[in-house]
Amino acid sequence: MWGVCNSSADDYIAVARKRLDEDCRMTREAFMAEALAGYRSIREQAERRGQLMCAKTCLDSMVELTAIKK
Repeated sequence: MWGVCNSSADDYIAVARKRLDEDCRMTREAFMAEALAGYRSIREQAERRGQLMCAKTCLDSMVELTAIKK
């Protein structure tokens, strides 16, 4: 249709899929970093105020987000 043979089209599609996957991975990593930083900030504030249940909840959420505990 566009003057591209099937094997070239397959190659282009493979490269595009790889780039999309890399973009999504970077987005997930950035989101993870932002979420963990937010939890850390809330946890630190809670600890300073003596709100230990809130601090523990933040820590539990961080563990769940990172899938450390299975």
